[in-house]
Amino acid sequence: MLSNTKLLIPFLIFMLLYQFSCKTIKTDSLTKKYAPASLKNDVSVLEKVSACMHPVYGIYHSRHFYDSLFRSFSGSLTDSLTEKQFRIKLKLVAGNLRCGHTEIIASKKTIKHLRKKKFNFSPYLFMPVGDTLYMAAALNKKDSLIKKGARITKINGIPADSIIRYSRRFISTDGFNKTMPEYYIQWNFNPFYLSLFGRPDTFNVEYSSGNKIQKIHYPAIRLKQLPVVIKNPISDSSYIKLKRAKCFYNSVGANKKAFVIRVKAFSFVGYKRAYRKMFRKANAVKPDALVLDLRGNGGGSLANSYKLLSYLLDSTYTQTLKTGIRNYPYRKYTRGNFSFRFTKFALRMLGSYKHRNDTACFTMRIKPNRRHHYSGKLYVLINGASFSASGLVSAYLKKRPNTVIVGEETGGAMEGCNAGITPYYTLPNTGIRVRMPAFRVVHDVSPEPTGHGVIPDIKIKYAIQDIFARRDLEMQKILELINSAQ
Repeated sequence: MLSNTKLLIPFLIFMLLYQFSCKTIKTDSLTKKYAPASLKNDVSVLEKVSACMHPVYGIYHSRHFYDSLFRSFSGSLTDSLTEKQFRIKLKLVAGNLRCGHTEIIASKKTIKHLRKKKFNFSPYLFMPVGDTLYMAAALNKKDSLIKKGARITKINGIPADSIIRYSRRFISTDGFNKTMPEYYIQWNFNPFYLSLFGRPDTFNVEYSSGNKIQKIHYPAIRLKQLPVVIKNPISDSSYIKLKRAKCFYNSVGANKKAFVIRVKAFSFVGYKRAYRKMFRKANAVKPDALVLDLRGNGGGSLANSYKLLSYLLDSTYTQTLKTGIRNYPYRKYTRGNFSFRFTKFALRMLGSYKHRNDTACFTMRIKPNRRHHYSGKLYVLINGASFSASGLVSAYLKKRPNTVIVGEETGGAMEGCNAGITPYYTLPNTGIRVRMPAFRVVHDVSPEPTGHGVIPDIKIKYAIQDIFARRDLEMQKILELINSAQ
């Protein structure tokens, strides 16, 4: 019996040490600090990769600007930082690339750890409109301590307008566009705020009630993620869904004289058959106008976007993809070089190829489709989340006769973007991943940089009451225009 006890005590000590070490390993990905030398090394890798590869150099800022930017940032790293602290700083620096396809992403070990955790959230959900913050919903529907629509002035001592403006800085966007950051902060404010400002156990909120400022103190709740409580405009359940192609269509309005095609994303499958079906149907019903809804469409397949345009453009247009690299630089930090080389080969087969000033240029032709082509009145709906391929489509349709663009400026730039294929580089010390585009996609309808998205012909602005009522102001406006034209 004594011998068994002697064996048991070391075993228990071993297990306690093992559990402690496991706990330390688990928290390391969130709490581990990296020395300035390690952080500077990661910055150096990102700077070298960007200088060799990123197509944006010389578009919105000069190469000298970026050299100074990275040098200044590296010099500012004098203290040890956690991965998150460093990632936040790096995100602000990368924002100066003015590229919506360039993203700073947490390391794989951090994401793996975070997926298992519950987090502190506010039981009240907030929504900004412009620089004003409102209480939009309570997770407990019976809770009415803060009324829906109340204007929030401070959260934990920080002015609400300062929180909103600071949060917008972390949304990557093309050029100097402002609608894309505003859109994403509006619909993702609650997790975004907590990720940047911390996850307290309690919240102190100041809000305006009539002419008085009220204060409320309440505990956080722990959840893996927030449920969807704040909803988009009410959608018509009669729309016919083409799931693989991520499209919807329907005839709407008085006498069904508006034919609506809603493209949620430019999928890589099913789109040829979907467009053939929808445009055949559109021409058969002979609508007074066709409505193409690209709101919230973040992009996808270029081939898909070309096919859609072929049904709507009356003339042949071109688009050019440019790259200044033959292979991915610093390949020990990334993968997928074969995919890049294959993409260049495919582009060369599908379009024309020229080499200019150390830059490979692949020009694609967008030809009108003969069958089921639509040449009538067209309305295009866009907003700040119309990005990448949907920005491309909007830019070309902006030049189309008999077309009206309705909504707000697209997140995708009028002149094009940096995309085509986007590998991920892993920084050697922190493991932070950087999404780095390999091509400059030039919309030949607007070859000169504007720094802005496609500007609508009719601008639509939502008030908080419109959002709460789930109104679709763009569709309302278009139906008014169609009815008044009859």
